[in-house]
Amino acid sequence: MIDKKTFKKAFATPFENAGFVKNGQSWYLDGKDAIIVVNLQKSDWEDMYYINIGIWLKALGETSFPRENQCHLMYRAESLFPDNRELLLLGCSLEKGNLQLLNDLTEFIQNQLIPLLQGFTNENNLKVLMAQGKLNRGLVRLEAKWRLSGS
Repeated sequence: MIDKKTFKKAFATPFENAGFVKNGQSWYLDGKDAIIVVNLQKSDWEDMYYINIGIWLKALGETSFPRENQCHLMYRAESLFPDNRELLLLGCSLEKGNLQLLNDLTEFIQNQLIPLLQGFTNENNLKVLMAQGKLNRGLVRLEAKWRLSGS
């Protein structure tokens, strides 16, 4: 079992080290073409959290701190990394988690999630990922689909 304070501190550290700015329960990375939002959402049913990812395309409007659910593209972390679903769900569970899982989650965030999110700040990278079908496992607003795929 992990206490909430330990979990949140371990979760936040890699984002802060990578230059994300915290605002409420979200961390923001303001890039060239997009603002990336990482939101920590508490489950209504159990003592666990979900990692929500939002991508705000600057070409579709200017804003500073969009909420994840206002973004043009929205994902749960496990939908972007289906092979790491178990780690993401167990690592974010206060009941089922332990220090080893939390360390594994922090390492995953630092070495896999953050580099992917940093790449999302470039619209050309997003267009390639869209063409490859790698952005299909979440919600993509119509205007973002048109912008990134040309259809």
